[in-house]
Amino acid sequence: MIIDFHTHMYPEKIRERAMAAIPPPYRPAIDGSRAGLIRSMEINGIDLSLNLPLVNTPRNARGVNAWAQMENHGPIRMLGSLHPEDPAWKENLQWVCDQGMPGLKLHPEYQLFTFDDERFFPIWEACEEKGLFILTHAGFDICFQPPFKTDPEKLAAFHKRFPGLTLVLAHLGGMKMWDDVEKYLAGLPVYLDTAMIDENWITPEQMTRIIRKHGADRILFGSDSPWMDQGSSLRFLRSLDLTEKEKAAILGENAAGLLKIDC
Repeated sequence: MIIDFHTHMYPEKIRERAMAAIPPPYRPAIDGSRAGLIRSMEINGIDLSLNLPLVNTPRNARGVNAWAQMENHGPIRMLGSLHPEDPAWKENLQWVCDQGMPGLKLHPEYQLFTFDDERFFPIWEACEEKGLFILTHAGFDICFQPPFKTDPEKLAAFHKRFPGLTLVLAHLGGMKMWDDVEKYLAGLPVYLDTAMIDENWITPEQMTRIIRKHGADRILFGSDSPWMDQGSSLRFLRSLDLTEKEKAAILGENAAGLLKIDC
């Protein structure tokens, strides 16, 4: 089974606006719709995609999560989301749990928060208690300017503060911060996904080195579709100097374990 652990699709009422939000020269590979994602999966032999909705303001938590619950079927599974500034975060977190969603997507750049803000510590404690994992953006983002809120050193400190919380760090733990990923994150008991990463962003040698240092059992295949083509993401991962056992773990087995599904 091949599982893409990092994809995005959008409700029709905002899809065109979302597709236009990324600045040139970047262009989406597909149209950002559910149908477009499913077509891409069929073309590339991907069995399941995990979609990552984001609550970008405190007031739209219920609407975003209700849409995620409605779309959570077939070959596309959904995470929930919340905004740390939402005064009703406890109720929204419980609602996500009640729907059976396994985790939350967060993006500190868009949501304007940092993981070291003590005001939000009760949220992370509640996620740990309820067994929800957190999938967060990590490192550089083309829509924002440095300094970025999720560099590898800060994420390592967050893990140290909440060692029982399951973390999935997108973009191999720190987009375009690969040396710091090796220094601060590789080898820690956190998951790293491969979203948006190919030979244009990292050398195959360093990618392989990070995977080996971290352990293939904690790497998750992700494309970041529609912003990266699922097929090219698969080809890059398969081209790496890894064993077939390591590739099988990355391409689906690790994700199936986190999502509690049969692989």
